[in-house]
Amino acid sequence: MPAPWAIVCDFDGTALTEDLGDEVAYRFVGVEHYRAQAARYHAGELDFGRLLVAIFGGIRATRDEIAAFALGRFAWRPGFEAFVAASRDAGRPFLVVSAGLDVYIEPVLDRLPPPLRTHVELRANHASCAPEGLTVAFHGEDCGYCGFCKGSVVRELQAAGHRVVLCGDGTGDRHAADAADHVFARRGSSLVKYCGERGLPHDVFETFFEVMARFPR
Repeated sequence: MPAPWAIVCDFDGTALTEDLGDEVAYRFVGVEHYRAQAARYHAGELDFGRLLVAIFGGIRATRDEIAAFALGRFAWRPGFEAFVAASRDAGRPFLVVSAGLDVYIEPVLDRLPPPLRTHVELRANHASCAPEGLTVAFHGEDCGYCGFCKGSVVRELQAAGHRVVLCGDGTGDRHAADAADHVFARRGSSLVKYCGERGLPHDVFETFFEVMARFPR
């Protein structure tokens, strides 16, 4: 009998239609600051973890202020709630795994209906808010590239006896894609290009209704 499936799903740009972390940064530290730090990252001056610290460290808003902004901006990707419900009904663990910050992710996940929220486990970096600035505590394994390596979560689930489906879109999903048993990459994303360049089998999707229709057996 094949091993049961588990789901590892990215948050920004995957579970959601947009990158909410970017929107939080634009709102609370400004677009110019964001772009300046991103330029340092692309120039090789910062790894991804240090990029997160550089971008978000300037935020002096409270957790409640960040949560209120996030709740006013988020939009689920079509079919996300249905996909969580189908996973719950099938007994498949569902993990939202993000290199973003719990300070804006948790309030959004808490908008799921209680039976679905109970089924979703969040793995994300932890933000501590203070008047002198936000600090980031990184969750789990840092591979030196991702800030929080999702590949380690995939391998943990596999060691527990699961086959793992990854749903993702970006740079932070690459190591998870390398390790996963099946990959769904959002259409038009850098993860599609990465999988194509490395010959990694993957399905391209735009909505989670497509993921459910093509979910592996």
